[in-house]
Amino acid sequence: MTKTPFANLIGQSAVKSLLQFHLETREAGKPLPHILFTAAFGNGKTAFIRSFAKEITQSGTTGKYIEINSANVKSVQWFIDNVYMPHILDRENVCILFDEAHELPRSVQTWFLTLLNTEKSHVRRVNHDGTDYEFDFCKLSMNFATTDPNKLGKPLKSRMEIIALAPYSATELMEIVRLNVPDIEFEDNVLEELVGSIKPSPRAAEQIARKVENFCAIKKRKSFDSADFVNLSGLVDIKVHGLDNTEISVLKLLDERGPMTLTEISACLSIPATALRQDHEHHLLRKGFLKLDGKRHITNRGKEVIKTIKV
Repeated sequence: MTKTPFANLIGQSAVKSLLQFHLETREAGKPLPHILFTAAFGNGKTAFIRSFAKEITQSGTTGKYIEINSANVKSVQWFIDNVYMPHILDRENVCILFDEAHELPRSVQTWFLTLLNTEKSHVRRVNHDGTDYEFDFCKLSMNFATTDPNKLGKPLKSRMEIIALAPYSATELMEIVRLNVPDIEFEDNVLEELVGSIKPSPRAAEQIARKVENFCAIKKRKSFDSADFVNLSGLVDIKVHGLDNTEISVLKLLDERGPMTLTEISACLSIPATALRQDHEHHLLRKGFLKLDGKRHITNRGKEVIKTIKV
């Protein structure tokens, strides 16, 4: 194991400490827990799992890391044919990630209940269709990630150690921007302005960093200041507070019509209610632009913000 396995990742000190503890436990010959990583889209679940997996798979010659889209796992037989036989059988130092694990079929989740019941032994023999399959969890690490843990069965979640990533601070997001464009010098307070214009996630910070990098490449410059940010905002439609056009439309609609149900907003904007709830409401609530009491209300702060926005 490297001395600082998560040095290239910003923030999440408690998560880093816990994962490093598990890696040291593994080096001592103990099996790893089955970990469920939870966080919103773009908050770094996969980045942490990949760094974790790198430490597991780097020893030996048969190590392997596999990322599986859980929606592709059609059945237990699919898992055996496409994962167990080619990647687990007769291998060591294997790390598997089931991404968006809430998409796993119920039949697979039920089978995993038996598989992941490792309280008495790290070796599990699980039957399917008359055949026993052996899993040694000193040689195998099975991990899961989801943006919606409530859709995973409670019995299955009870077999896992849940790691929820913490929100990122503005300082950490600025550090992520710097890390992605190390050759660009940021002047004035432009880094604060950049971070204030995005949703508070590492992915959003990486995306704005790429825009800055491309802008500087076009201008043939190695620095970026507040005037450049104004210019860039006009070119690529950057809005304040990381709002997108859907979120602005929700605020404008509520400002014009007053409190509305999610169903009413969905009908007016022709956007599925689930998409509004999962992809947009959380950000508006966190920013203090929206409040809920059965209906959706725009706050005074939300009213002030939309006055400054041109769509």
